[in-house]
Amino acid sequence: NYFNYQGHIFEIDISVLLDYHNYLKKLKKISLNTKKNKWTILVSFLNFTMEYYFKYGFIVKIPSKTINWNGNHKIANTNKNTIITLGEIEKLLKYFGEGNFKHYVIFRLFTETGMRKGELIKAKLSNVNFKYRHVKIEDGKTGLKYYGFTEKFAQKLRLYVNMREELKVDYDNLFLTHSFKPYSNRPFNLFLKIACEKLGIEKNITTHTFRRSINTHRKKLKKCPNEICKRLLGHKTIDVNEASYTIYDFEDLIELYDQYNPYENL
Repeated sequence: NYFNYQGHIFEIDISVLLDYHNYLKKLKKISLNTKKNKWTILVSFLNFTMEYYFKYGFIVKIPSKTINWNGNHKIANTNKNTIITLGEIEKLLKYFGEGNFKHYVIFRLFTETGMRKGELIKAKLSNVNFKYRHVKIEDGKTGLKYYGFTEKFAQKLRLYVNMREELKVDYDNLFLTHSFKPYSNRPFNLFLKIACEKLGIEKNITTHTFRRSINTHRKKLKKCPNEICKRLLGHKTIDVNEASYTIYDFEDLIELYDQYNPYENL
């Protein structure tokens, strides 16, 4: 919009870039971090273009020494202390359950496991274990881990897995987009934003909110010891090596999961 691009070719020189940077810096409706991201994306694109079209003599002088980010910026809307209540979880799950079965399964899994967004994206169809009620994550942020889920949810998860197994595609990911490809990072928080707006939930809820919330509810509602909370969220603990789990460890894990489950009435 700033460059008024309408499908024509136009020149970009250092003066235009300085003008654009000044325009970005003065915007009051976005945070400083967003402004820097926009600038970084533009610079990366120009660097790529110069490298790709160097034989045509495409060169743009990109300012660096003459720019700064001093000024007034919108305060970023952080959700690092946001906790989702049981009532809000019920509303969200009902919303997704009435609209899209796959989305319901995705957000029920976020709710019951607290797994990270990247872990859910990489979760494999073959790593869902119904006998010991867990999803195995092989390349999570802190390595191998096992996330438990409830027996009640297992019925719907099994139904979804059966439907997923009927798809003959090249990917083993548990969840795929409508075009049968793995999800990117962005859609889940967008789904949540739309749902919260429709339900009148004013909190800034993201996928990580579910992780923080289940940990908080385990401690407050179930008096779960900190070491067990860490284990149930897949954090490394002193006395547990998940890489060498035995049948007894899996049985112990699901017993602890059920004992300290704050969502038993969902």
